[in-house]
Amino acid sequence: MPNWKAIEASFLNRPYPQQLGELAGSLARLVSWSQKNASREIVPVLLKESLLYVNLLQKHNHPHCVELAQLQELLQGWINQVNKSNEVENIASIAPIWSARVLDMSGILVVNSQTA
Repeated sequence: MPNWKAIEASFLNRPYPQQLGELAGSLARLVSWSQKNASREIVPVLLKESLLYVNLLQKHNHPHCVELAQLQELLQGWINQVNKSNEVENIASIAPIWSARVLDMSGILVVNSQTA
């Protein structure tokens, strides 16, 4: 079982863009594991991790709260339905869209035009 307190502390010590990057990474891992046969054990943990990150981000008034609220609702629904086989397929098809969207919100991959 993951050490949720340590995960939370590590997440909170990062700047906002890196927190969004961590959330995007968690969603990307969710995609990968939802496409594997071993997903029954790992997918629920990754869902909880992603939801934890969203919940922590929602505690502060960040510019992306509307999108994060949508993602929060989606993740909670997936957690409630993860034991259904078609839901894991649904996760595999929707999570990459959210991963890319959150990564874009982070601005981590934006190249400064003056340095390019």
